[in-house]
Amino acid sequence: MVYGLGWVNPWLRWLAAQPPIDGVLTSLSSAQSVQALCKTVLGTPTVPPNVLLGWIIGILMVYFLVMMMIPKGRLGIWGFIYFFLSSDQKTRKPDDANPDIAAASCKRMKVVFIRHGESEWNAVFNEGPKLTMPIRFLKALAQEFLMFFDQDSVFFDSPLSEVGIQQSWDLMSFLASQPTRTLENGQASRPVKELDVADLVSIIRGDAGRSIVVSSILRRAISTGFISLSPRFLKTQKEKDKVQIMTCLQEISRNVDTLSLTPKLAAPEIPATEANLKHMGDLMSHFYRTRFDKRHNKGNKSLKQKAIKRQEEFVKWLLDQAKGETDMIVVLGHSLWFREFFKSYLPKASQHVAKKEKMVNCGCIAFDFYKDSKNVYRIPPDSIKEIYGGFADKSKKTKEKKA
Repeated sequence: MVYGLGWVNPWLRWLAAQPPIDGVLTSLSSAQSVQALCKTVLGTPTVPPNVLLGWIIGILMVYFLVMMMIPKGRLGIWGFIYFFLSSDQKTRKPDDANPDIAAASCKRMKVVFIRHGESEWNAVFNEGPKLTMPIRFLKALAQEFLMFFDQDSVFFDSPLSEVGIQQSWDLMSFLASQPTRTLENGQASRPVKELDVADLVSIIRGDAGRSIVVSSILRRAISTGFISLSPRFLKTQKEKDKVQIMTCLQEISRNVDTLSLTPKLAAPEIPATEANLKHMGDLMSHFYRTRFDKRHNKGNKSLKQKAIKRQEEFVKWLLDQAKGETDMIVVLGHSLWFREFFKSYLPKASQHVAKKEKMVNCGCIAFDFYKDSKNVYRIPPDSIKEIYGGFADKSKKTKEKKA
């Protein structure tokens, strides 16, 4: 162990004498359980503080090495580092420049944001009475322990909860209930404000125009898309209609639920709860096996990859699609990422609700995105259209709680 290395002992003696470490070691050495353990291992119940400290450091080093050998252990260590060192929330600063929308050189793309359904993380920490939160946490912790060696998790890359799965079903039902529009002769390429909800839904479902589905690499966003857009994926060819998973769409937060279990350029594995869904598990497993385009999966966001870099990367890719025949980009993602995107690209003076409130779970919002020849980027406020769910109303929630 560490204490047996001669060159380490002077350093250990010095460290063990420093407050408050000296006080902690004194308390530990006087504990009966520690004395019993020392007698069993070392043959004596009393050990010098530097020896006790050496054993503690040695055990921690062994634990660290074992954790590094397990994929989820490495992710846990990275999650700890990321939480304390990340500055992920730095986003693009808004401006009030006016793009020349009428110019022939101005690029435009219709975008639809679909927020994921409620996740297991949301269910534990954000929903339900605060008094029962410790119980929910302990239950989730027990589940996490049971799947420690599996490529699955309640906390990391948190999957959909039962409520989130139902919310995704509800969105699918809404999308399926809308009338079909063929949108011939280039009608599908018109701006959002010139189309009604049924027109937009027809493009989302793949009934009209040409659209591309992209997603965050986090499983809750992907699964929301596979459920809510399942009629689309059932009728389109798997070779031509894949979900492009993108690291740049990863949620903006330091929390471990925003870290992905999926390695770089790999396909995510379906959460066990979704693989076992009644009437849907086999189909979800099939989608997870066959419907991914992994080219833009660069692995987990890094410390250097702040939100502004991910925003810029997505915008560059988005505008590249405007050069072709694509009419719409459907984005499966997250509340903070979406809200910060609206804050960054809506006019600075705009008071639109999209800049202040999160989209509701499984909310679906359409808008137009422009870039002119002077590199002015803009979401016109009047182009934003609520298709389903819309934005959360904090004031309403507060009134309901008081009532």
